[in-house]
Amino acid sequence: MLLTRLLFTCELITSAPSLSVNLTVCKVPRETRVDQLVDAVVVHHNRIDLTGRCVEALARDEGPLRTVTIIDSGSVTSIADSQRELWVELLGRRKEGRRPIGLFVESLKENVGFAEGNNRGLALRIRDGAGFYLILNNDAYLEPRTLTLMVDTALESGAGMVAPAVYRADDPEQVDRFGLTLTRSGAGYDRKNESDGPLLCPSGCAALYRRDLVLELMADPEGFFDRRFEAYAEDLDVGLRARARGYRVAFATKAKILHQGGATFGPSSPQSYFLRHRNTIWTIAKNFSTELLYEVGFWLILGQLAGIFNGVRRRRFFAIVRGKIEGAKGWGEFRRQASNRSKVSDLGLLDHRFWIRP
Repeated sequence: MLLTRLLFTCELITSAPSLSVNLTVCKVPRETRVDQLVDAVVVHHNRIDLTGRCVEALARDEGPLRTVTIIDSGSVTSIADSQRELWVELLGRRKEGRRPIGLFVESLKENVGFAEGNNRGLALRIRDGAGFYLILNNDAYLEPRTLTLMVDTALESGAGMVAPAVYRADDPEQVDRFGLTLTRSGAGYDRKNESDGPLLCPSGCAALYRRDLVLELMADPEGFFDRRFEAYAEDLDVGLRARARGYRVAFATKAKILHQGGATFGPSSPQSYFLRHRNTIWTIAKNFSTELLYEVGFWLILGQLAGIFNGVRRRRFFAIVRGKIEGAKGWGEFRRQASNRSKVSDLGLLDHRFWIRP
C-alpha cells in the first residue's frame, strides 16, 4: 500500500528522447501522511537564473513538499552538474535540520513545450503516491507556508484544484492573478480580485491538483495537459475537463506566490498571442456541450471579432488572425475527438460579462 510506504527512493525513470540524472534519496518522516504530501513539477527552458530562484524558494517550504522534478525542455545549454549539486544541497536542507526534499532533473533533447513538459514530470512522479501535485512556472516563487495553506484549503473544501494568490514579483502588493475566469464570449482572464468573475480553475502559473484528478485526466489521449497546445490555455482546458467531471476548485486566499511573468515568450510577443487565441478556440471546441454552444454562440462569435479588433490596437493583428484561423481549422477534429466525453453545460461557470479588460 502506498500510504504505508514511509520510506521511498527517488528513482530514475527514462524516456527514449531524453537524458536523466538521478540525484538523491529522500525519506518521508513517520509523522507525515503520504496523502498530504506534494510533488512539484517545474519546466525549465534556458533561464537558469529564474529556475534557480524558484528552487531556492521551494527549499524554504515549511510544509508538505516532498520532491521537486525539473524538466529541462530542450535548453540551448544543459543544466550543469555544479548547478544540480547546488540544488541538491539547497533541497537537502541539512544545515536547517529539516526533512529533505527530493530532486529530479530530466533533460530533454527537444523543447516539447510547457504542456508536455509538465506531462513528463507528472508521469515521472505519479506512481510515488503523493496526494497532491504542484504545477509551477520557473518564474514563480513560493512563500514558505504557501503549500501548507493550499493543501489545507483542498482538504477543508474537498476541491480537486486549488488556486493560490499570485502577486507580481516586481511589486509584491500588486495582484497578478487569483486564478482564471472565462467569459461567455470565450475570453479567458486572470482574476484580479475575488469578485472578478467566478473562479473556474487555477492558472498553470501555480496550481495544486489532487491525485485522483491528475490520474483521471492523465488517462485522456492528449495527456493531463493537452500536449498539442504547447503553451497557453492548457490550464483552462484542464479546468474545464475537470469541472465537466464534477471536480471543484477552491481559492487559497492567504497562499502567496510571487510571479515574474512573460519569461518564456515575453508578455506581448506575437507567439504568445497566436497560441492564446488558437488554444482558446480548441479549448471551447473540446469542452463546451452542444447546449452551451447554442446558449452562448452569438457571444462567442462577437468575442472572436472583438479579439481581432483588439489585435489591431495592440499591433498583433496578424498573430491573432493566424491563431484564430488555426483554431477554426482544428475545431471539427477537436470536437469529434471529445465527442464521448463529459462536457461543461452550466452557464453559471462562465462570467456573465462580454469583455473584462481591453
